[in-house]
Amino acid sequence: GIVHAKLVELMGPGDSQLMMVDPPPTIVMMCGLQGTGKTTTCGKLARMLKEQGHLPLLVAADLQRPAAIDQLQVIADQIDVPCYTESADSSPLTVCRNGLKQAQANPEIRVVILDTAGRLQIDEPLIQELVRLRDRVQPREILLVLDAATGQEAVSVATHFDEALGITGAILTKLDGDARGGAAISVKEVTGKPIKYLGMGEGLDALEEFRPEGLADRILGFGDVVGLMQDFEKVVDKET
Repeated sequence: GIVHAKLVELMGPGDSQLMMVDPPPTIVMMCGLQGTGKTTTCGKLARMLKEQGHLPLLVAADLQRPAAIDQLQVIADQIDVPCYTESADSSPLTVCRNGLKQAQANPEIRVVILDTAGRLQIDEPLIQELVRLRDRVQPREILLVLDAATGQEAVSVATHFDEALGITGAILTKLDGDARGGAAISVKEVTGKPIKYLGMGEGLDALEEFRPEGLADRILGFGDVVGLMQDFEKVVDKET
């Protein structure tokens, strides 16, 4: 029970609300390494925002991975939200700028989600491209997508991205597998930035708002042992 309470304290507070700007649109820049599920996570976040009454526009600014543009368009069609794309020989800056113009021309669009390029590992060209993009579009939120299965490697990735870009939060993905999510403790501890969402599976509805209590349960590998502890404490005092 004590360990659980400490974990909750370390990872919390749960702050999964996006900071919306007025007037809209709110710009959300998604970043991360390749293979973390970033493009799919853009779609999951768009679906969640749409359900909350904020119509999003997805912008395909990942021009590194040939299939990323098509993948984002397919996802947008599935959840019935608009998607701005250009050909792969455009530049990310141009795509984002034109996507923003489209969003500003449509008063219904409340949020713009930018799907940016990732690499297999952190390198200087990637970081410089993202910094230029950030400076040009001035996003309200910069969310780092991290694969929970990478464990402590996620910490060095988070540190690098945070130092370069000043992330506002993180999304842990692939928590439907064996990953316990222990990286969440470290990421919050080293960056001071909140974990905002958890990706719990492949489906576009498999995104949850982050609750420190739930992840603490998972990290410790138990169901509702804490509930059992609380019931126990009602009938037995600490000394007994």
